[in-house]
Amino acid sequence: MASSHSSKQLHLTTIALATGQASSPSSIAASIDVPPKHQVLHSDGILSWTENKGRTLKFAPWGRKVSPIAIEIPNDVRETSFYALKDKIAVHFKTHSNSWVDLYHVNTETQEVSKLLELPPRIGAHSASSLSSSGGLTYLVWNLPGETILYDTKHPEVLATYIIPNQTINAAFGISEVAPRPDGASYAMRTFVSSVAPGFVGDSYLIRSGDVAWSRKESLSSIVASIWVELLDQAAEEIVDELKVETHTNIASAYVHRVKRHLNELVLYGPDWLKALPHRIYGAFLNAETVDTEHTGKWRDFFGFRKFAIVVTAEGGLAAIDVGKGGEVVWEAVLASPEAKFQGISGIYEVRKGTVGVVTVGGDYVEYDAFEGILLHQDKLAATVKATSLVDTPAKAKAVVALLDNGDAAVLPSGGGFGLEPVHLSIKESARAVKGIRISGSSQPVTTWTFVPPALEEVTSFATRPAHDPVASIGRVLGDRSVMYKYLNQHLLVVTTVNPVLSTASIYLLDAVSGSILHSATHAGADTSQPIVATVSENWLVYTFFGDNDVIATPGAAKSYQLVISELYESEFKNDRGTLGPAANVSSFTSSGKPHVLSQSYIFPSPVTSFAVTSTKQGITSREVLALLAGTSQIFTIPKRVLDPRRPVGRDTDAAEKEEGLFKYTPVIDIEPKAVLTHERKMLGLKQIATTSSMLESTSLVFAYGGDLFGTRVTPSMPFDILGKGFGKIQLVLTIVALTVGTVVVAPMVRRKQINSRWAAT
Repeated sequence: MASSHSSKQLHLTTIALATGQASSPSSIAASIDVPPKHQVLHSDGILSWTENKGRTLKFAPWGRKVSPIAIEIPNDVRETSFYALKDKIAVHFKTHSNSWVDLYHVNTETQEVSKLLELPPRIGAHSASSLSSSGGLTYLVWNLPGETILYDTKHPEVLATYIIPNQTINAAFGISEVAPRPDGASYAMRTFVSSVAPGFVGDSYLIRSGDVAWSRKESLSSIVASIWVELLDQAAEEIVDELKVETHTNIASAYVHRVKRHLNELVLYGPDWLKALPHRIYGAFLNAETVDTEHTGKWRDFFGFRKFAIVVTAEGGLAAIDVGKGGEVVWEAVLASPEAKFQGISGIYEVRKGTVGVVTVGGDYVEYDAFEGILLHQDKLAATVKATSLVDTPAKAKAVVALLDNGDAAVLPSGGGFGLEPVHLSIKESARAVKGIRISGSSQPVTTWTFVPPALEEVTSFATRPAHDPVASIGRVLGDRSVMYKYLNQHLLVVTTVNPVLSTASIYLLDAVSGSILHSATHAGADTSQPIVATVSENWLVYTFFGDNDVIATPGAAKSYQLVISELYESEFKNDRGTLGPAANVSSFTSSGKPHVLSQSYIFPSPVTSFAVTSTKQGITSREVLALLAGTSQIFTIPKRVLDPRRPVGRDTDAAEKEEGLFKYTPVIDIEPKAVLTHERKMLGLKQIATTSSMLESTSLVFAYGGDLFGTRVTPSMPFDILGKGFGKIQLVLTIVALTVGTVVVAPMVRRKQINSRWAAT
């Protein structure tokens, strides 16, 4: 498009595919006015554009300069679509309540356009139309919610109507293929439809003659945040009120009540349990994989493999995914308001059992029933939100604290009457500063500390310890039975910075409450254009960056992705707690010295999008670092012991180190195919990994999202608390039966022999 002071000129340029040469542009319209938010469209030899602030649609054939056809768009039309196929043109109009299609014909000789048909409006704001040609005829396919209508473009009568049973598809775009059957009275048709839904991208469907052949949940391809929700134990929830009754009575009454309850449960659940017992035994002995149909809805299974991942999309959608049942979408809701653009999410939390609270950047706070998707509460804040945090209150309840852009703070939900203890938040104020904010009760937020990196360094990201990060042991037992005490601090904050001028990457480990720097490291010769990915858990942190020795010559450096592990201990000496000594309580505001840090670096063969750490209920199981590989979107598991910074360098391990589980240091971590969780599956667009614990200490649940969705279970220390499929249950039972039979048969013989021996002795 070329513009002048008085008008705008639309030109057409043809590019030869074989040579890539462009022809001289030819003028299409003498004077047009295309608004900035509208665009010029083309389809099969036809150009279309909007004028008059989007209220006039014009289109004209390619080739020669002719007067375009102008169509006035009614004021209530919110969307106009344009399709062309050979000599037929379809213009699809949509309002807030209905839609219709106008058909036009192009004279191939004169290139004049005339109106052919005007299909009557149909109820349904969401619909899609498409053109298809077969046997010299052109067909129009109109996809409406719950049905598909087929037209011949030469006649206004309906050729066929296909009802889509038990499904309503709000179509936004469609493309079709139509072929008449030999009987001449029916048609074979298939249509690819992309749907639309508020707050979501939309889903994809392939419809064959009214039947949905397959569908793909594209609406969850833009997830930006998630939270795990524990399902309920049906047995525990049903007796919770009964137990409360027993606590308010005397011992005798409570005992009688308990006996009655047990008898009632025996009558209520006993027959079903006995009925299902043979099936359970049969499946257990045959090691058969059975689908858990007993536990549905909000009730968890016995091992806790079923959990809901409550997710938020970039468009403002909220959904619950049952990770334990193949990613089944349980419910969907909308956070975005139709009147305003969704600005993003600030935080999502489980504020109460079965209740999820969501805080948006735009200043909305909503609470939903995590199991049913019912809106429970809604607040509107006075300003946009900068940061949020979930905190415990003295009333043994949870509240969400939000720091607003106007400098105020809000405790959510409003009207909860929470007596709040001081809360500390960390925010990225700018590319040159990270701040610590203290919020106490109803007083104004106070800046407690400010971290400003050295000159020319820019803050890229920061990470904190997970909310659920249990520690099974406060010390690490070495091979000689001595102990190195871990530096455990729930307020660890990792800040990453880059210096584009000096090509350095730096890591700063801070106390998020006091702002004191606990540890720092700077790496020279780093490619600052690539991200630094970091995670922190227990008493260690892992991060990765790209080292480029072509930028700055560094002796011994390798041009590769480098993965660094750092472990924090209270002292560098064994059996010593350092400056902590015998202190029973330690405060972040008390100067207790810095931790002793052991670090080691490795060459990693791939860039990393994000890290995650496996999580179990008690933290007893060995940890694994989950690395989301960029490009391939594969999830690679690295056992924590592989990243141990105490692995001996340049020598073999001694007896004590072998007993501790250490092995010789090697500088390269190879990607072992067996350690890739996604196996041969080709994943696309994965950006984040979320982990949580199950009811089994050995098993951690994994959920990855961002484009495709992936869920699985991992057992870093093997499934030590559950019998494997290879366990010989039948052999065990047969052995017990044989021993029992042998005992029954042999026992009389032994008694007879003992009696005979006594008579012989006398």
